[in-house]
Amino acid sequence: MIKKFLYLSLFVIAILFSQCSGDPIQKDLLNYINTELPKVASLETEAVDAYASVSGANYTSDQAMSDKIKSIVIPKYTEFSEKLKAIKPATPEVEKIHSEYVEASKDQLEAFNLVIDAIAKQDITEIEKANKDLRAGRELIAKWNADLNEMCKNHEVKIEK
Repeated sequence: MIKKFLYLSLFVIAILFSQCSGDPIQKDLLNYINTELPKVASLETEAVDAYASVSGANYTSDQAMSDKIKSIVIPKYTEFSEKLKAIKPATPEVEKIHSEYVEASKDQLEAFNLVIDAIAKQDITEIEKANKDLRAGRELIAKWNADLNEMCKNHEVKIEK
């Protein structure tokens, strides 16, 4: 009887350990995607939406663009960037991917500031550079997103859109 109890206890302990050990990267990804990123996502969305409302087909004037960038885009994106930087993933693998996003957000913020300077100077060369920097920042964010999706795929984490 004691032997059966001992075997049963060892079996239960083995199951518990197998359930708890898991893939630490998967666990970190789940936390990163489900807990950490949602805390900052709305700030980025508000900033990007505000910029979109005064750029491209929605452009009406330099003054309107400058005012919107100064009053909404830069403050929201700065807050987003600072809070994003404060996220500390538990694994080096997720930290590496996260650092891509932090760098991309830093580049985007610099580009928004460059747009303000270019508008103030009315310098077409600086405006072109600012637009180029904004595109580069978007490309870095797209790369981060692709890398994140690849890591999720490799660690069996499904992202529902």
